[in-house]
Amino acid sequence: MIYYVEDDDSIRELVVYTLSQMGMETRGFSDAVGFWSAMQEETPDLVLLDVMLPGEDGLQILAKLHDDESTNDIPVVMVTAKGTEFDKVKGLDLGADDYIVKPFGMAELIARVRARLRRI
Repeated sequence: MIYYVEDDDSIRELVVYTLSQMGMETRGFSDAVGFWSAMQEETPDLVLLDVMLPGEDGLQILAKLHDDESTNDIPVVMVTAKGTEFDKVKGLDLGADDYIVKPFGMAELIARVRARLRRI
């Protein structure tokens, strides 16, 4: 199971649809509230996170995931428009396993997701 937290409906729906078509069960969430609720029901194999989200942002979600012993081993890929070197370093230093800058190609996203899933 892959969880994708993205507040842009069109991007979220496209990514969820594409990953699902590639045989990867994926659920999308528009904010942290829905994500944390789903985390109570099922722990995903991988999390894709946007940085700029309403309320709790992606970096805060990332920090919480890595601070909790029950979730700190879940691979996290940041998928965000924040693409400066500083932003990338910050996300990776906070524990992200990969960092993809928007706009991105779907083939690249699929390849990076597959690479992360191979390691678990």
